[in-house]
Amino acid sequence: MIYVVAGLAIGVVAGLNLNLAYNPEYAVYISLAVLALLNSIFNMVSDNLKSELTSVKSVSYLVSDLAFAMVLGYVGEKLGLPVYLAAVFAFGNNIYNKLGIMINVLLEKYNKNK
Repeated sequence: MIYVVAGLAIGVVAGLNLNLAYNPEYAVYISLAVLALLNSIFNMVSDNLKSELTSVKSVSYLVSDLAFAMVLGYVGEKLGLPVYLAAVFAFGNNIYNKLGIMINVLLEKYNKNK
């Protein structure tokens, strides 16, 4: 767990101190990639708390979430429709569900330790 906290701290510090500029045309793709990564992280943490996480699951979460997000972003851009909002809704819904599962698992562990 210390590695996760250290990685997040390093990422936040690096993001705030690096002056990276990107083309605004890629804003949808970048936002979808960040949301897909957050969804993958929540899936992995939830599975880790339930002791069901494997390296194959980790990679499959990451690849499938990124592929889903990028395909929806690309299709939406070609059609001229905000189809990417489907990915935003799906990932947001999944993140809230996983957060609820994590809270339940942590509460069960807390109650067992009482």
